Amino acid sequence: MNIRTLLLLALCSPLSATLLPAATSPHPTPAAIAAAPHPFFCDEVYPAWTRMTPRQAITDIRAAMAESKERLQTLLSVTPEEATFENTFLAWEAAEEHLRQVQSCMYHLTNSAGSPELQQAMGHIIREVAESQANRPELPRIWQLLNTAASAPWVQDLSPAKQRYIRKVLLELHMAGAGLPPEQLARKAAIEQELKYLGFQFNENILSEDSDWQLLITDPAELAGMPERWMKQAAEAAAARGLATADTPAWLITPHNAAAILSRCTVPETRRRCWPGICTTATAQGKDNEPVIYRIMELRHELATLLGFRHFADMQAATRMTGSAEKALAFVDDMLQKSKPAYDAWTAAQMERFSKAAGRPLSTLNPWDERILSRHLPAQKSGFDASVLTPYFEAENVIQGMLKLWAGLLGVTYTELPTACPAENTPCPADKVEVWHPEVRCFAVHDTATGTHLGSFYMDLYPRKGKRGMAWSMPLRAGKPNPDGSVGEPNLATLQANLTSPRPGQPHLFNHGDLYVLFHEFGHISHMILGHGEVRSQAAIGVEHDFIETPSQLQESWIWEPEALATFARHHETGASIPPDLLQQLAASRKESPIDMHMRMLCASKLDLELNMFFHEKFKGKPLDTVAAELLRPWQFPYSVPVPTEMRTLTHCISEGYAASLYTYKWSEALAADAFSRFQQEGVLNPATGADYRKTILNPGSSKPAAQLFRDFMGREPDPTPLLNRFRAK
Repeated sequence: MNIRTLLLLALCSPLSATLLPAATSPHPTPAAIAAAPHPFFCDEVYPAWTRMTPRQAITDIRAAMAESKERLQTLLSVTPEEATFENTFLAWEAAEEHLRQVQSCMYHLTNSAGSPELQQAMGHIIREVAESQANRPELPRIWQLLNTAASAPWVQDLSPAKQRYIRKVLLELHMAGAGLPPEQLARKAAIEQELKYLGFQFNENILSEDSDWQLLITDPAELAGMPERWMKQAAEAAAARGLATADTPAWLITPHNAAAILSRCTVPETRRRCWPGICTTATAQGKDNEPVIYRIMELRHELATLLGFRHFADMQAATRMTGSAEKALAFVDDMLQKSKPAYDAWTAAQMERFSKAAGRPLSTLNPWDERILSRHLPAQKSGFDASVLTPYFEAENVIQGMLKLWAGLLGVTYTELPTACPAENTPCPADKVEVWHPEVRCFAVHDTATGTHLGSFYMDLYPRKGKRGMAWSMPLRAGKPNPDGSVGEPNLATLQANLTSPRPGQPHLFNHGDLYVLFHEFGHISHMILGHGEVRSQAAIGVEHDFIETPSQLQESWIWEPEALATFARHHETGASIPPDLLQQLAASRKESPIDMHMRMLCASKLDLELNMFFHEKFKGKPLDTVAAELLRPWQFPYSVPVPTEMRTLTHCISEGYAASLYTYKWSEALAADAFSRFQQEGVLNPATGADYRKTILNPGSSKPAAQLFRDFMGREPDPTPLLNRFRAK
C-alpha cells in the first residue's frame, strides 16, 4: 500500500448511544485551529482542511524544512557522553516530523480534493524537498552519532520495542548511504536521480500510448454486454473529441477503457479489434519501455552493490518479512507448483469451451478471448450470480453493520462526529469537525473498557470530480505515545473509496464488490487506528511491507461469511434477511476464486524477482518478451499469438514501494487466509478471537517483527494451505 502505499450494519438509523457512546476527548476549538500559523502541521486532533491552500502548502513546507534543519543541528550538538535514547533516536524521529506531515496532507488532498493548483503546489513541494535532501552533508555525522549511541551500555536497558527501533533507524541510515565515503554517496545520489527520471519516463511511455491508439464504435450492437456506466463514459469521451453528436452517437475506446471490453463484451470481433490497444502499450518506437526497464535494472544493481547487497532484490528484502530474495522466490515457486493442478484443470475447461465456441478442436486460445471466458466460467460452474444480493445491501445498513460487527470483535466503540465543510479560511462551527467535502464523515474510536480515545478516521466513499479512482486508506497522523509507551495521542487516518453512489429517488444499494472494497479498506483503518507502538514511528504503517496488506485482506473475509452477513444484510423493501441458500452459495463461490488471476499475479511476481535478481545472467542483451515467455511458459496459458510481457506496464514493479516486491500481495494474502482459518475454527463473530487479533496483530503496530506478530496470533509458523484451498480444481 500502498504510501502507502487503504470500509462498513443492520439499521438504517444512526447507531444508538448504547452501542456508540459519545467521545470522551474534547474537540479542538476553531479559534485554536485558526490561531495556528501552520495548518499543515497543527497539533490539534482534527486538521483545518480549508486552511490548507496551495499557497499555504508552500509556506508550511518551507517552515517545516527550516525547522528540520534546526532540529538536526540540535541533534548533532549531542556528545557521546550526553547521549540518551530521547536526545538521539527520538530526536532523529522528531527532526522531520512536520516535514512528513505536510507531505502526507498534501498527498491526501491532491488525491481526494484535487485541483490544478493543488497539483502544481504538490509538484513544487516534491522538487523543493528532493533538492534539499539530495545533498545532505550532515548525514555522515548523524550516522556516526547514532551508530555510536547504539553501542552504548544504556541501550541494553531499553525495552525490546525501543531496541528494535534503533536497529530500524540504523538500517534506514545505511540504506540512505550515510556510511558511504563522499564519492560513493555522490554516485548514489546520481543513481537515484536517474532512477526517478526513468520512472517518470516509464509512466510517460504508458500514458502517451493512451492517446496514440483508439477505436471508434458507431454501432452499439458491437458493444453487447458492456455496462451502462461504461457506455456512458465512452460516449462522453467520443463527444469530447468531436467524434460524435447527439444525432450520430459513437463510443470511443482507448487503452484506458479497453480492458473492460476484453472482460465484458460478448462480441468476439470487437474484442479482437481492441486487443492492440492492450498489447501494444509502451512498445512503439521511441516509447518502448524495454530499454527503460533494462537501464533501471542496471542502476538498481549498481545501487544495491554500492550498499553491500548482492542485488537489488536482496536490498528490498532486507526490510521485508522474507529477509532475502531467495526466500521470496522460493515462496512464489512453491505457490506456482502447488497451484498448477488447479490451473491445469481450469485450462482444460477453458480449452473445451473455446473449442465448442469455435466449432472445432483447438489447442490454443486467442488472448482477446481469455478474460471473458475466465469471467463467465465460475458463474457457469456454480450458477451463482452475486448481483442477486444487491437488494440486501442498503448502503447505510452496510456501513453501520460493519461498524457494529467490528466494534464487537475488537472491543471498541465508533462514534460518528458532526461535520462541516466551511468555505476556504472560514472558521468551522465549534461543535463540528471540519472536512474537505460535504460527503465526508468522521468517526472517533474509543476502547470500550477504558474509554481511551485510540484514534479517529474520515470516511470518503463516493466518486466525484477531483478525486482519483480506486480505493485507498492512509494515515494522516500517528499519535505520540506517553513516556511509558502507553497510548497517548490518538491516531488519525482516512478511508477513501469510489463505491456505488446514491441516485436521487432511488434506494442507495451497494453490490458485493462494494462490500469487498469497504471491508478491505476498513482492515487498513483498524490497523492504522489501533496500532500504537512505544515509539511514534512504530504505528501500524511501519510494519514490514509484505505484512501491510494482511489485516485488510483478513478483514475482507467477513463479506463471504453467512453468520456475519446475517447480522446486517436486509432486503431494502421487505426487511427480510438473505435466504440461507443464497448465503451458502456465496460462501461456496469464494472457493471458486479465479485461478487464472492467482497464477497471473504469481507469474508477474516471479518475473519481477528474477529480473532484479538475475538481470545480467538471464536478461541482459536478450529481448525482454523472449526471456519472459521462456521463463513463464510452464505456468501460462497456450496462446494462439505471441503475447507481450506485462512488465512494460507494471508500474508497481517500477515504483519504489513494490520494486522487487510484487510477491508481497500473495505473501500477505497467504498470511491473511491462514489467520482467518483460526476465526473459522473458533467462530467468525467470536469476541475472544477478535480480542486476541487486536492484542497480537493490530495493537503492537510495528513494535515487533511481523513474523512474531503472526506467531503470537496463530501459535505457529504460516501455512499457505488455506489460501491454496480457495483455488480448487474446476
